[in-house]
Amino acid sequence: MVNNKKNMYRTESDYEVETLTKKGQRTIQDLSIIGGIYKDYVLLKNGYLASVLQVSGINMDLLAEYEQNLLFEDYGSFLMSQVHDQLQIISMTVPVDLRSYNLGWKKRYLQELEKKGESGNAYKRKLIASYIDHFQSIRLKDEMSTKQHFIVIREKMNKRTYPDLERTERVLTKKVQEISNSLRSTFESYDLAIRKLSEKDTLTLLYRHFDFEMSRLYC
Repeated sequence: MVNNKKNMYRTESDYEVETLTKKGQRTIQDLSIIGGIYKDYVLLKNGYLASVLQVSGINMDLLAEYEQNLLFEDYGSFLMSQVHDQLQIISMTVPVDLRSYNLGWKKRYLQELEKKGESGNAYKRKLIASYIDHFQSIRLKDEMSTKQHFIVIREKMNKRTYPDLERTERVLTKKVQEISNSLRSTFESYDLAIRKLSEKDTLTLLYRHFDFEMSRLYC
């Protein structure tokens, strides 16, 4: 009885990974169903082409109880409208990227150094340097994090050929646009930000899933 319940929640990917494991293929590349990156899409070994949308979150704490209930109803309606597309919803906690913010402080520090012989202020330079050190420490220690939400959309290839890959890309591009429009229409009062991940963004996301510890330093 227990085995039957477990099988109810097994996905196509679970069976594929299990098959690869039985064959003795145990490297990350062997166990992963990711075949490669094609433009801004992920090519899977099971014959699917996938695209990833990043969707901003909604602060539930700012909503009254009845507003939260309405939001859940809207979310349920959206999922029901896309039930045939088999969307995958992913939410993950990631460190806040302070590199660009800290870079701004470093530029200000260099500007103060250039004015050192003129009207430069030594105390101001020390203050800016302390900001740089403080935010660098926060980044390295991961003391600030945020929640990111993603929707994975996929389309099945009929044949493993380049012409069919291009055809699947066109179909998937249209599907991604339709789902983006549906999201905006459903949650228009919440001002959602929806962004299709580029090739670089997709690789960063995959990197975080495979090696989160190292991705904190390099992603």
